[in-house]
Amino acid sequence: MKTPEVCPGRCNHAWRRAELERVSLGTLHELSPRWGQPLHCEPCAIRARQQLAELPELVAAIWLEAVHGSRGPKVGTIGRSSATHASWPGQASRLLTDHIVGGLLELEDDIRDLRRLRVRPGRGIEGRNVTEAVRFLGAHLDWALTEHPAATETHDRDSANPASQIGAWHRAALRFTARDPRLEHHRVPCPRCEMLTLFRADGDDYIECRNAACQLLLTPSEYFDHTREVARGYQGQSAA
Repeated sequence: MKTPEVCPGRCNHAWRRAELERVSLGTLHELSPRWGQPLHCEPCAIRARQQLAELPELVAAIWLEAVHGSRGPKVGTIGRSSATHASWPGQASRLLTDHIVGGLLELEDDIRDLRRLRVRPGRGIEGRNVTEAVRFLGAHLDWALTEHPAATETHDRDSANPASQIGAWHRAALRFTARDPRLEHHRVPCPRCEMLTLFRADGDDYIECRNAACQLLLTPSEYFDHTREVARGYQGQSAA
C-alpha cells in the first residue's frame, strides 16, 4: 500500500508557498497540508471527475458562440495565450474549442500509449470526439490521478497533471461562456502582481488572483494579513 502524499491540487497551494518561505526564509507557519488518498485528495478527485463530465456541454456552449459571432477580445484566456482582436466572427470560440478538444484527444492518446491500449479510433465529427474522449478519460481517471507520470505535478498553468489540465479547460470554458460563479471582488492589489484582480467565488476556500499571468491563491487569513500590510503602507504615506 502506498504511503499517502500531499495532494498536488490547488487545495495545497497556500501550504506549498508557506513551506517554500519556511525553507528559504525561515518563516514559520501553522498551515497543514491536505493529504492525498493516496495521491489526490478526495475533494480534488471528485472535482476533476465533475469538471470532466461537464466539458461536452460547455464545448457545445462555446460552439454556439461561434454561430452567433465572437464574444470579443476581453473574454477569457485560451490556453496560455489570448487573442487581442477577433479577425473574423467566431474566432475566439473556434480557438478555444480547438484548444479544449485538442487537449482532450491528446490526453486520451497519452493514456492509451502509457497503458498500452489500442490506438484511438478515428471519429471525425467534433461532437463525437469530445463525447468519446470524455467517456474514455472518465473510465481511466482513477488511474490518471494516481499512476500517470505527471500525476504528482502540482496544479498550475504549466502542469501536465491530468487533473490540472481538466481544471484549466473547465475554468476557461466557464469564463468564456460567462458561467463563472458569483465573484466577490477584493479591491486590494495582489501581493504578487500588484493588480486589482483578487476575487473569491461562492463556496471557494481561497481568494484567487484572476490575472492569467499570476493566478495566486490566498487563504482568508493570508488575505487579511496582506490587507493589514497594505493599510500600514497607506498610513505611512499619510503620516509623511
